[in-house]
Amino acid sequence: MKVLRLIKKAVVLTVIRVGWFIKPGLVTRLYAWFLRSEGANVEADPNYLSAKIWFDGTDYSLISLGRGCTISSNVRILTHDWAIHTVAKELGLKFDTPQGRIRPISIGRHAFIGTGSIIMPGTDIGAGCIVGAGTVVRGTIPPLSIVIGNPSQIVGSVSDYVDKSLRKGREA
Repeated sequence: MKVLRLIKKAVVLTVIRVGWFIKPGLVTRLYAWFLRSEGANVEADPNYLSAKIWFDGTDYSLISLGRGCTISSNVRILTHDWAIHTVAKELGLKFDTPQGRIRPISIGRHAFIGTGSIIMPGTDIGAGCIVGAGTVVRGTIPPLSIVIGNPSQIVGSVSDYVDKSLRKGREA
């Protein structure tokens, strides 16, 4: 049974990666279906899911994606951190079972995650947020915030960004 599940996963992920070049909208729906089938909470259909997102897969039930979110290419979504298990050995500590942190990830509805971003365990990104390209996000990001950097910092509000962008468009 486990082997069949792994084969299904490999086939679906291959179709997603190949199909992205042909029909990105269809791939987004297929990816959402796949994530739901693995236990993730995917609310309605996302706006866009790149075929090049990396979900760590430790426990898909810890991943929540809000309606209409966009997740760009090369984004890493991590629900686990096993560093403690490795570095504790340098302190002479030994464990019978792997030690680490496993925490949920939530990406709010209509949030935009820029390319190359890393979403760390325990992160809650509010509705309507913009995460700039290459940002390392951890903790709670309030709704309608713009965050950039490593570590992520709130640099503005989506309301101001939209207002300025629309004003610029009218002036052009």
